Amino acid sequence: MKLINSEEIFVLIFSFIIILHVAGSEKIVANNHALLFDPASLTVAVDYNTSTTIQLVSEQDESVHVSFVYGEDQSHSTDYIKPLESINFPRHSSHLQIVLQITGLRPGHLIVGCNASPILNSSLTEQDFLRINIARSTKLDRIINTIGWLSFIAWSCSFYPQIFLNFRRQSVVGLSFDFLALNIMGYFCYSIYNIAFYSWRNVQDGYTKLHPHGVIPVLLNDVVFGLHGFIASFITIFQCLLFKHSKQHVSYTTSILLVLFILFLSITTILTSVDRIDLLLLIYFYSYVKLIISCIKYIPQVIMNYRRKSTEGWSIGNILLDFLGGIFSLIQMFLLAINYNDWLSIIGSIAKFSLAIVSIGFDIIFIVQHYILYKNSQQQQTDGYEILDNNEETTPVAVNT
Repeated sequence: MKLINSEEIFVLIFSFIIILHVAGSEKIVANNHALLFDPASLTVAVDYNTSTTIQLVSEQDESVHVSFVYGEDQSHSTDYIKPLESINFPRHSSHLQIVLQITGLRPGHLIVGCNASPILNSSLTEQDFLRINIARSTKLDRIINTIGWLSFIAWSCSFYPQIFLNFRRQSVVGLSFDFLALNIMGYFCYSIYNIAFYSWRNVQDGYTKLHPHGVIPVLLNDVVFGLHGFIASFITIFQCLLFKHSKQHVSYTTSILLVLFILFLSITTILTSVDRIDLLLLIYFYSYVKLIISCIKYIPQVIMNYRRKSTEGWSIGNILLDFLGGIFSLIQMFLLAINYNDWLSIIGSIAKFSLAIVSIGFDIIFIVQHYILYKNSQQQQTDGYEILDNNEETTPVAVNT
């Protein structure tokens, strides 16, 4: 069986990008609004006030009475905020903005909808809502944001210790090519997912139809992080072409997995380009492949370290930063649940939570390998032994001195 080389992977990735661009090029016109909140999403602390404005989008020949409903069940009362009083828009008042004062009463999340009389358009007013996050503490909210940025920085920096180590050693001996192949494939899928949700209007509209009160789950920093990870993975693979390596190669098992992933994504991408599969579903397929890869990508490196009885060539700095980023991420999730009294958010982000646990678990394994199990491997080399490296077996041999 022919193994997949780096050039073939890059050609396939480029082909994916071209097909996806064609599939995502047709834009859907955004849904019009009958009522417009500005801002449409806000955060307020308990016992504090903030404000938003509401206005009619189009001219009306008669006055419009607007009352407010709360939550998914559209109740007429709520204990999350001080209930809003009904308002009236005079006729021909499309440019009139009315200020709404929001007072937080207890932590949580709340959707505020509208009932308009006369009915402007029942299908559109369901789109017009205000999302309110009521925090227990504004100070805790700032701490959560700080921890989020620390997590982002730690994860972003975690790519560079391995790159610097390879450059310093002028060698990639000890680095699993299986890990590198899976990693770049994973970040490619992650980047496609983030770019699609952040910038493709038809994907956003499809998500809004499924989750009318949901928030687009991708921010600009997610896009930047995914692309940054892909570029860093590309640089590491490029180093493998330049620097000394032993008998490392992409194993048959990983090659088969990559072929299956590529075939699956190729077929579904082509079907999407001819309107046989919904684009939103395709983007979810890319995220599922990323999730699978994230759960298995470290296994080849763990096995390689075990066979070599050494972590030489595998940067512990990468692992320590990844571990730190995972810990910060978990802390942020729990603090968010505390601050907004929303423990279901952890269950709702079960994929993110599970991946953080899996990643931290592998980090702990690597830390144990480096500092406990194989901590003397470097000393053994200086004492007259060299650890040979390949993906199949490892044999200590004497070095002539």
